[in-house]
Amino acid sequence: MGKPLRVLILDDSEDDVLFLERELKKGGFDPFCSRVETPEAMDASFSLSWDVILSDYNMPRFNAFHALSILKRRDVNIPFIIVSGAMGEEAAVAAMKAGAHDYVTKNNLARLPAVVEREINEAKIRGRQKEIEKKLKLSFFDLVETVSRVLDSHDPYTSGHARRVAEYARIVGKEMGVSKDMSDGLYVCGLLHDVGKISIPDSILCKPGKLTKEEWQLIQTHTSRGYEILKDCSLPWPAADVALHHHEQPDGNGYPDGLVAKEISIENRILKVCDTVEAMSTNRPYRIARSKNEVIAELADGRGIRYDAEIADIVLRLLEKDALIAEQVLMF
Repeated sequence: MGKPLRVLILDDSEDDVLFLERELKKGGFDPFCSRVETPEAMDASFSLSWDVILSDYNMPRFNAFHALSILKRRDVNIPFIIVSGAMGEEAAVAAMKAGAHDYVTKNNLARLPAVVEREINEAKIRGRQKEIEKKLKLSFFDLVETVSRVLDSHDPYTSGHARRVAEYARIVGKEMGVSKDMSDGLYVCGLLHDVGKISIPDSILCKPGKLTKEEWQLIQTHTSRGYEILKDCSLPWPAADVALHHHEQPDGNGYPDGLVAKEISIENRILKVCDTVEAMSTNRPYRIARSKNEVIAELADGRGIRYDAEIADIVLRLLEKDALIAEQVLMF
């Protein structure tokens, strides 16, 4: 009995499937094969698990490139090998760039078992690497959240502020259809946006009354201090820039650099609005939390002036639907 092998075959010829099965058996496998020849059938086939996909280069209603796009969309780690009767070098290179792992010509099927064996082993390695990367990423998020909790202990009146801002930013990003990587970046940048406040005295951060001009100027330095803390960190997201520029405004009246409109990065435009919403909707030492209607009025009034118009509109819609949720607690 050979090694069990679950094979999804993309081909319009039943005869070709028999040839492939025969070669795999000769190579020491016991293949279970299923043939599909349309995109819809391939999509449906993922209700089962597969060890390898063998695909013809071109079929009447389907081709390898379309199949690779389906595989990429589903984000599954399955070896994809093209088996074709005639395939030029240029086409082979294009297929490999599109995500194919190897190709075998039909006049040299004796190569197939060895190629399948190798690519299955490579897929196992990729799977282990992905798990390691996932664990490292989770550990990194844990570390950043720990830093955020340290900041909370420095200013108990804003406990949880950074995490809520981070979660609101991620919700806004999802509403905008940003990539998973950018969504993660918004979350991390949100957690770290106020890291510079670690250098501001508690007596000022927690002051119950109105700040003096000098105290307010000192508070404003948290942006440049946050930038100095983060600028040399090798992060894949613009956390240092967000620490520096999350108080910029489209009309140029923000700080520290008076940036205007599109000079402000999309991350900072998102976090500016989320920061404002969170700050207004929670109690502070110098005032009680604002009502939902007051927050909505502020965003509507500042739309295109203090806040990016597109982001403000998205957040206004979310607020109207009570769809900004952090830590499983509904706002207001």
